[in-house]
Amino acid sequence: MQFQTFDEDYLRRLRNGDSQVEQHFAGYFGELIQLKLRRRVRSPQLAEDIRQETIYRVLRTIREKDGLDDARKLGAFVSGVCHYVTVELSRSEGRYETPERDFDEQMDAAQGNPDARLISDERCQQVRKILAKLDDRDRKLLRAIFLEELDSSEVCRRFQVEPDYLRVLVFRAKARFKQAYVKGVSTGA
Repeated sequence: MQFQTFDEDYLRRLRNGDSQVEQHFAGYFGELIQLKLRRRVRSPQLAEDIRQETIYRVLRTIREKDGLDDARKLGAFVSGVCHYVTVELSRSEGRYETPERDFDEQMDAAQGNPDARLISDERCQQVRKILAKLDDRDRKLLRAIFLEELDSSEVCRRFQVEPDYLRVLVFRAKARFKQAYVKGVSTGA
């Protein structure tokens, strides 16, 4: 790939919607974006989404009244926009990734493991029994965090504690849960 410098005429033509310049822009920077994302993004679909969103945002900014003024900074601008789009889309995609254990359970079920569902149900019953044995505050705290999946700020508000102390409470509640679990497993209860 041969690097290029850009002048005011190129930027003006891009701003005015010249189709040849737009095609060159999308091709040139599309290739650079793909090279940049090659080691940073695992999913080819996510890389393509980032490439398209970056080109779209850069073109939109260039066409705005107070858009990019210095054509020499076009490459750096595209790179910066690409970085922010990558962070934004990677973060949003990461929220929806399936946890590994859920994936394993789904694979067992898909492969016809008849015990997978039974084991999962037994674990749920066992967790409920252990939660019932814990004191009220520990039970409510663990339910709020792990079952209801509340945000830590909401849990702090609900339990009227500071974030630093919440970590202590969660650590202690988890330790008590583990202790009750181990005791239940060893006694067969």
